[in-house]
Amino acid sequence: MTGSRSRALIGGLGLVLLIGGIGGCGAARHHTAALRRAPVVPGEATAGPDLTGVKLPNFIMPLTNGPVSRPRHSLTPGAVAITSTASVCAISPHARSPMPFPLQTAVYKAYGYTSPAAQHKYILDYLIPIDLGGAPVAANIWPASTRGTGFYQKNQLDHILHDMVCGRAISLAHAQHALETDWYAAWLKYVVATGHI
Repeated sequence: MTGSRSRALIGGLGLVLLIGGIGGCGAARHHTAALRRAPVVPGEATAGPDLTGVKLPNFIMPLTNGPVSRPRHSLTPGAVAITSTASVCAISPHARSPMPFPLQTAVYKAYGYTSPAAQHKYILDYLIPIDLGGAPVAANIWPASTRGTGFYQKNQLDHILHDMVCGRAISLAHAQHALETDWYAAWLKYVVATGHI
């Protein structure tokens, strides 16, 4: 095969591949556009829900960095010592029961934070605070992270819940249950959504 004939054959083959590639791209674009359209089902509503008259909460989610710090339920299910609202409201909202050193060591060990470097990232906190009737026992203490969403937000929630319980906006049992169930969900509901942030 002569040099000019093989160059012509290679050039023609390149032109065929180029045309095929362009045609293929167009087909792929058409195929993708067809996939984006949802099929229409006869009788199915395609409009969004009617929100006329619905009042949505007006709040801005605060910017937080890092994960949400939560206790392990198997280690810290929460423990209640006081169930009387009158007794709880007689306690100072800043009341803290001193944690004996052996108790602190036991809680950190249970969570696996045995080195000083690991412990430095946490502050031991009561899941149900003393001023909301919490018991000063290991089942009610957890290492709350000082980074991300953790100790500081939980502390803020504790104060708001104490005010709400003593103002008779919610029951003591409800506040205790909210903390035992998911303190972060309670923080979103009673702090963020109510504009206390």
